[in-house]
Amino acid sequence: MWKLYPELTFEDPIFDSHIHVVDTEALNTLVNVGTEHGIQKSLLICHSLDAKKYADEKYPGRFIYAKYFSGSMRFASGVEPLIKEIEVLKDEGYHLAKMQSAPVMRGRASASLDYLRMDNADMARFFDAMKDENIPFLLHLSDPDTYYATRYTDRNYFTSKERDLRELEGVLRRHGSMKLQFAHFAGQPEIHRLENLAKWFDTYPNFNIDTSSARWMSRELSKDPKIAKEFFIKYQDRILFGTDCVSWGPDRDYYEGRYLALRLLFETDGENMPLPFTDSDTVNTGGTFINGLGLAENVLQKIYWNNAHKFYDEFL
Repeated sequence: MWKLYPELTFEDPIFDSHIHVVDTEALNTLVNVGTEHGIQKSLLICHSLDAKKYADEKYPGRFIYAKYFSGSMRFASGVEPLIKEIEVLKDEGYHLAKMQSAPVMRGRASASLDYLRMDNADMARFFDAMKDENIPFLLHLSDPDTYYATRYTDRNYFTSKERDLRELEGVLRRHGSMKLQFAHFAGQPEIHRLENLAKWFDTYPNFNIDTSSARWMSRELSKDPKIAKEFFIKYQDRILFGTDCVSWGPDRDYYEGRYLALRLLFETDGENMPLPFTDSDTVNTGGTFINGLGLAENVLQKIYWNNAHKFYDEFL
């Protein structure tokens, strides 16, 4: 499909560092669409061991695997079950741990604002278990600014994004000796947050980010492509391409739209290109439009492939 767009000129293999498998039949659609868009390998976040086994048998050599941890699990059950899951992670054939611990998870578990913060001493035991096993960690902790304005308004369970980002930085400050990949641009693709994100890069050498999700990245980075491009060029060695595609249904348009959106954003210098799927955050205010960053081939090579191979080198 991407070859129908002459603006997309990158022809080397691409590594997608952030996709999920929930439904195994849908995974086949995701893989097929990804292949059409140049994806040769991926980090696959598995929501069950059966899904992981299916992927390994069906697509040998295509994936490295992350075990999925729900953030609500830590609030409901505490740290001990998490540590036990880490202890068997490698035996199950996984390479990384991934935790979805966006604020919504705190709300689902009805957990108080300061219970089991990711940067506190209790959770440090979970991180220490990963360090002992040399397991890299992929973390999702914060969400778009738009969510804090519309979804996270119950002050019993939610607070400001600034508070959540302080917690996220606390992880970096406390766990500087392990490989860390923060999902979704570490929750900071908004143009006004790139300065803070740059400070994290300059301060924490073990800090890496991925470009998931396609909707969020396309919307926010397009608001000032000049500043966004400068950011990508400066930190080109620590940004991994990722889409956050979740295999939960057979709709090809879902997967195609996300691959196309990110490739248009990174590879072209087009202006006001409609996002190829609906952005629920802007559907009532005119929609989302992509303004391309026009990244050079050598920068794309790092983001699309080299950085993932450097970060996951021991598993490839």
